[in-house]
Amino acid sequence: MRIERIGLTNFRNFSSADVEFAPRRNLVLGPNAQGKTNLLEAIHILCVGRSHRDRKDENLVKFGETFYRLEGTIEHIGVRTTIEVAYGDERKRIRVNAKETRPANLIGLTPVVASSPEDIDLIKRSPGYRRTFLDMALSQLSREYLVTLQQYMKALAHRNVLIRRRQEGGVSRRETDVWDQAVVDSGERIVTARIGFLAEIEPRVEENFSVMSGAVTGIELIYEPRGYSLEGAASGVREGLNAALEATRQLELARGFTLFGPHVDDFKFLCGGRDIRLFGSEGEQRTAVLALTCAEVSLIRAKAGYYPIVLLDDVFAELDEARSRALTSLISNFDQIILTSSRSAPPAEGEIEEIMVAEGRISYGG
Repeated sequence: MRIERIGLTNFRNFSSADVEFAPRRNLVLGPNAQGKTNLLEAIHILCVGRSHRDRKDENLVKFGETFYRLEGTIEHIGVRTTIEVAYGDERKRIRVNAKETRPANLIGLTPVVASSPEDIDLIKRSPGYRRTFLDMALSQLSREYLVTLQQYMKALAHRNVLIRRRQEGGVSRRETDVWDQAVVDSGERIVTARIGFLAEIEPRVEENFSVMSGAVTGIELIYEPRGYSLEGAASGVREGLNAALEATRQLELARGFTLFGPHVDDFKFLCGGRDIRLFGSEGEQRTAVLALTCAEVSLIRAKAGYYPIVLLDDVFAELDEARSRALTSLISNFDQIILTSSRSAPPAEGEIEEIMVAEGRISYGG
């Protein structure tokens, strides 16, 4: 899976640009705040329909303009697909091979994995970051998971409306039963898939972490249900969710929303039995996130039969020489990589196409 070119119009600091990429290694060079990260963001949007940096499309429009447009060509085993993402008049439009489609239909069509130094937030910050990682990773691997997630969010929204109406005495318990079970049914499938994903990717993360850190340290990825428990539940996730359904009814009526389920769940990294968020150094945390990124790439390769497009935004900047060499080794088998750097090139690994960015304009190295 490779991106051959992308055209940008009124996107971030790009007025108009057309960028061509080499099939394997691409190094985007230039000083800070010139547009390198914006270029990677545009590729990410083209692949999954949304930014991994900003949820509001209006923030992506170049200052003083009223719309943005991205258009690119993806090649896979000789077949070319044209994708267009445009935003204007408070509406996003997506076309694949000139046919309009919904944003969700892009997810999984062109798998992409992105990483940057800010990804340390995956460990440091709130559970929402980790849930987003799980949902995007699983949605790219499984259309069924994406559909189930959409079903869950719809059921959750309906249930929350009914909880608030019950506060006012306008809805009976019987009327909420259908949405109670819809939340449990889809929630069970989501939680089961997430736990399975973490179990499958964990040994890959552990191996990558060992390569980068030079230490043989046990890594565990532990799923943390919130508002319910999986311990002692003979029938597994469903029993835990059903128990929470009964146990939290009165508190939910007081609060006005659903207090349990995959929309509030979390997962944590354990390194040598310690929670790396609480006890790990920043170096360990960065290494763990990069180990996870590389593990996701290899898992997509194992499941889909091909590598995703890999976007690495200045990831070598925070690494020492030993970890830089180790990361270079880990990514050596990946297919297409688009890497940014502001200071110097990372350790050499094969022929690299250099793309220069300066004030939103593109040129190519010699």
